[in-house]
Amino acid sequence: MDNPKPTRAGVTGPRGVFTLTNSPLLALGILSISFLMSVSNAVSGTIPLMKRYFSNISEANVELLIVIPTGGVLLGTVISGFVSNLLGKKYTVIAGLALSMVFGVIPAFFYSYPAILVSRAMFGVGMGVFTPLSVSYITDLFPEDTRNRLLGWRNSVGAIGDSIMLFIAGFLISISWHTTYLVFLFLIVPIVLVSLFVPKRLDNVVVEGDREVEEVSTTKPSTNAGVIQLAVVFLLVNLFYAAISLKLASHIVETGIGDSATATRIFGFLVLCSIVSGVAFEKLAKWCGRYTVFIFDALTAVVMAAMPFTRSIPVLLVLVLVAGFCNGIINPALTARMVAYSPKGSMNLTTSIIIIGINIGSLAAPYFFQGLGRLIGNAAPGTMILWAGVFFLALALYDVFIVHKDGLPI
Repeated sequence: MDNPKPTRAGVTGPRGVFTLTNSPLLALGILSISFLMSVSNAVSGTIPLMKRYFSNISEANVELLIVIPTGGVLLGTVISGFVSNLLGKKYTVIAGLALSMVFGVIPAFFYSYPAILVSRAMFGVGMGVFTPLSVSYITDLFPEDTRNRLLGWRNSVGAIGDSIMLFIAGFLISISWHTTYLVFLFLIVPIVLVSLFVPKRLDNVVVEGDREVEEVSTTKPSTNAGVIQLAVVFLLVNLFYAAISLKLASHIVETGIGDSATATRIFGFLVLCSIVSGVAFEKLAKWCGRYTVFIFDALTAVVMAAMPFTRSIPVLLVLVLVAGFCNGIINPALTARMVAYSPKGSMNLTTSIIIIGINIGSLAAPYFFQGLGRLIGNAAPGTMILWAGVFFLALALYDVFIVHKDGLPI
């Protein structure tokens, strides 16, 4: 069925007066929205201290304080489109960032369990509100080459943000677990950058080829089977890749090749991978073209399948770093496909659906691998990582089919 086409009008003034692709400050403002891409990393170190403080609360309920923002993200993502229609893109981003900042720091001042639980959930809602726009701004305002570059840089900015937040949190936690939550005051930085460098008038501007036009949609946002298919692929990629974060540390300890500190050091290098892959994405996407996702899915399959069989920490480190690098290429490559699948005027809705898929994949991962272990009668961490590699191979083969079926450019 044909998608209803929105009405378009040229941007006021002669072409070239305001060139989006040559505005580094605009790119800086938009990329700053992605500064906080992880909902839990910065404060995950507070879990042991919070367990002692809330000694009358069950361990599972204390851990819920760390993961509850993910549920909030799902809710925020659902309402993001409605809020954007009401306030416009710019003010929606600022509102979401402000919501996350305010509720993010509440545990530093209010110490009751219910207050912290609500604040953590609302922190996630704020993230869900602004995160879809961090993608749609890029896909709407920049032509393909610049878009691919910025989508790669978006991953790098998120990795850099995680590193900075972890560093600051490491200092604050030495004072108390309460003060650790002051780290979210850092969200004032993207609020200021978006306020200064992302003009409100770009709320309805899109780029078509090398032309900048104003888009006035006369239809409600819609979706299609292609978007749903892409969301499912995102879900599966995050589900299978989670085997590394969930199972690798246990595999290292159980096989006696290292301890938990060894695993922590290995994971620390993954941030560097995300930064490097984000910078390299544009060139790799040009070289690999429509087979970008297939190549890096297949490479991920190989290195994950090899992980359970190595007993060398240096070799294991290399394998994990290759997997992390591949993941840093796969995600922006899949994100770039949103332009091909999304109906006109529906990028915010498309991004929201994709983010919901990503979060469901992350939330379902522990239960998926638990069920898989029971199904095959072997729940060993190494076995789960091996099977994740097999599943990535299946994703790679599926991708060959889908790029030919849908004629995807990347």
